[in-house]
Amino acid sequence: MTTKDNENNNEKPTILIVDDDRQVLKSLKIWFKNEGLNPIVASDAAEAVNAATANSIDVALVDLRMSTEDGISVSKKLRELDAHMRIIIMTGFPSYETAVKAMKVGVTDYISKGSSNEKIMSIVRKALDERRKERGVMEKVEPMKDRISYILFCNHSLIKERLENLSKTTPEFVLVKSFPGVEQLKSRNVSQAVDVALVCASCSIKNFNEAFDIFPELYRNYPGIKPVLINESFTDQEKVELLKLGVRGFFSAELDTATLQRALRHVKKGEIWVSRSVTYLSLKDMATYKTTAATPPDKTRFGLTDREMEILRTLVMGLKNKAIAEKLFISEKTVKTHVNRIFRKLGVANRTQAILTTMENKIL
Repeated sequence: MTTKDNENNNEKPTILIVDDDRQVLKSLKIWFKNEGLNPIVASDAAEAVNAATANSIDVALVDLRMSTEDGISVSKKLRELDAHMRIIIMTGFPSYETAVKAMKVGVTDYISKGSSNEKIMSIVRKALDERRKERGVMEKVEPMKDRISYILFCNHSLIKERLENLSKTTPEFVLVKSFPGVEQLKSRNVSQAVDVALVCASCSIKNFNEAFDIFPELYRNYPGIKPVLINESFTDQEKVELLKLGVRGFFSAELDTATLQRALRHVKKGEIWVSRSVTYLSLKDMATYKTTAATPPDKTRFGLTDREMEILRTLVMGLKNKAIAEKLFISEKTVKTHVNRIFRKLGVANRTQAILTTMENKIL
């Protein structure tokens, strides 16, 4: 296939045809190609999964009865790869029970092989239209995911002005609200989700012990928020304790704008921004805790299983679902199920609260 052919195919909707009858695959491929689509064929589940992994599939047309694996299980695997893919089951033996099973795994339509070409194409076109409309909505929403929304707690005029201007000079950063200090938390008026809290330490934390009241209150008001401290003068050991409270970074008030922006991007992704000396102390502290713990973790109090304890440990490490799945050799969907069960057993609503509860109760 030439480069020009590839470019033309990239502009066409892509349909995956899964059937163990090579003749059916050949004829459908020719037909759909003549109808202006980009057809990809697969004769079994493995080929279908490989095709869906390597290509962006708009619609999958899956035969119900195949010699190695039925179309329902193939459809389920395809949906796990792409939850937005439109899947149509095609069968020569239609039944109500099969249609119900198909819908339960996310199949969007169900047609008989005896249907006319016009009806089959009509159903395929309908699925393509739904996929295109959904993609249009996602393309409008997607750029928002790259934005970093933040609230600011600062009463130093120069520092405050500089951090507020961050949203005026760079569209990527959106200032949601600015407060003089964290004591204004209870009178907040913020209805939208916020990614990061920039907390001026000299304005809000008069002494180190106040942090143990301030940050739990911050998390209650803004679930899932990632706080960072600016203009601070804590010792490295105090910073280690603040990390345990959920603080994600420590910035100097003189930090240049480019580095500040890069740091905030890392924090939004779930990473931390600390010095090497603080990282070293944190690792040392974790190692000391593991070797000196007098009693085993009390998982019985919350009813956590061994697998849930294992996943909770990865949550505390800051790993995302995909990374946890790769680390433990399980599916991302299984990880999500375990995480939801952990939240329910701990009585929390998000990862930050789960980590705080884990630390407070010395579960690990």
